[in-house]
Amino acid sequence: MTTTADTLSLPSDLETATVHPVIKGHAAWVALATTPHGVTFAREEGKLAVEEFQDVIQRSDLNRPANDVPRLTMMLAHANLVVTARDDTQHLIGVARSLTDFAYCCYLSDLCVDEAWQGRGIGRGLVAETKNIVGPNSMVLLLSAPKPMGYYPRIGMDKVQNGFIIRREG
Repeated sequence: MTTTADTLSLPSDLETATVHPVIKGHAAWVALATTPHGVTFAREEGKLAVEEFQDVIQRSDLNRPANDVPRLTMMLAHANLVVTARDDTQHLIGVARSLTDFAYCCYLSDLCVDEAWQGRGIGRGLVAETKNIVGPNSMVLLLSAPKPMGYYPRIGMDKVQNGFIIRREG
């Protein structure tokens, strides 16, 4: 007799794939809003210098127009929630830039962490701190580029299937 396990052929990456639980509830996310040793999270909307933002984008793998300073300036000027991560020398090592109404929805537009600091919980901490700030009645939505798609489930975010877009021209 052949069983399903005998006939099921999984791609090698799925054979060893780890299923990560979705983190549900505001309190669970708030509990994750802790900073790694030597790192400080802060709100810096209206304060973050465009040169620092540009620099951390270039030191991360975030695909943004890093050489277009006027565009980066506008991106920062119109974001109403900017959470930063800084090391103990106050060097910028990560940013979560969002647009939110603080009541119902939050679009986390940019999440970037300096490659030298990745893998230390800074990205998840920035997401958790964003959720902490927007509160329990607001959802946090993030659209991902293809490369980091596997990252967000690992930190506990739930994948959504619905959505539509009108693409930018430049």
